[in-house]
Amino acid sequence: MTGQNDKAISVTMKQAMESASWIRQMFEEGNRLRREVGPENVFDFTLGNPSVPPPPEFQRALEETARNSTPADHRYMTNAGREDTRRAIAERLRSCHGEALQGQHVVMSCGAAGGLNVLMKSVLDRDDEVMLLKPFFPEYLFYVANHGGKVVTVATDADFQPDLDAIAAALNERTRIVLINTPNNPSGAVYDCARVAALGKLIEAHAEKLGRPVYLVMDEPYRRIRYCDEPHPSVIRLCRYGIVVTSFSKELGLAGERIGYVVVNPEMPGSDSLLAALSVATRILGFVNAPAFMQRVLGLCGDASVDIGEYRRHRDLLYGALTGQGYRMPEPRGAFFMFPEAPGGDDLAFCRLLREYNVLVVPGRGFGSPGHVRISYAVPTRTIERAIPLFAEAFARARTE
Repeated sequence: MTGQNDKAISVTMKQAMESASWIRQMFEEGNRLRREVGPENVFDFTLGNPSVPPPPEFQRALEETARNSTPADHRYMTNAGREDTRRAIAERLRSCHGEALQGQHVVMSCGAAGGLNVLMKSVLDRDDEVMLLKPFFPEYLFYVANHGGKVVTVATDADFQPDLDAIAAALNERTRIVLINTPNNPSGAVYDCARVAALGKLIEAHAEKLGRPVYLVMDEPYRRIRYCDEPHPSVIRLCRYGIVVTSFSKELGLAGERIGYVVVNPEMPGSDSLLAALSVATRILGFVNAPAFMQRVLGLCGDASVDIGEYRRHRDLLYGALTGQGYRMPEPRGAFFMFPEAPGGDDLAFCRLLREYNVLVVPGRGFGSPGHVRISYAVPTRTIERAIPLFAEAFARARTE
């Protein structure tokens, strides 16, 4: 039977399962612990699952959409999505990305994950390279592999900001996408606008040298979850080959609804061909179109967003406590994660030590950055308060053992 089990799935999928995301592995460990010791005794900081509820505007839009539905509203549509929804989103985004943005430059997707897969399907040939900045969201590795690409990783600086010299050194004739993420998961870093502008110029110059597009792609589902006055950098404004991929998972608290979009720079050479490819890729990857009902709801939500006050309070509480205990990290300026150095230097060993206290975090090696751990503070306040002394005990042990 063992031999049959080994042959039941593809080699590619078997390898993916063996290297599955550390985030999910630790989350499953949390489920096991909850069964053993009770959920009230487990302090799970592993999953970036929004803890703040959707805003009232979403509830009103949900109810109005349900009341006014007709059979036609649930049928197939153009693969790129409803024209009215795409037009409404473009109108909201013009203040950030420029007045030239129109509905036809937006393609609705099944979350940012769906959008990234559609984009990579549209632009990657086999062995084309996708550059990731460390630390990075680990699922990116699977998305690139899905479409025959190769990952190249580049370190960021001590504050987790893009290192332009390192990026320039890694660019080559196979580079097709430079994928950045701010506010960043897992570090909480907010990229400096001037640095993103310089990166945009660097990408444009490399594309000019190659005689073909090199895309600067911003994955930005945490765009509205920021604790600083620094304006959010628009890769649409800052790079001729800028593309935004995002979702409403975090800014509206709709992670389970799987709804997002891709935005292509209207000034990009070849933008019409790329937009057409995105639409076709949406169909051939099996998404067909983003969920019709949620598209209609979003058209009525205006510029609503979750109240980030709770996330800010959690950030301040946990960051202040951990740095006071001796943990080292840059202050997170966005998202709902922090990425401290693991005391003792071994992230996996420190995760195991915290596990002895029923505290669960994710080792940084899963994000391409060994020696750190990721902590999600999208959790109840009481979880943070009860875990703080446990973090202190683990820190003290890690420094002495």
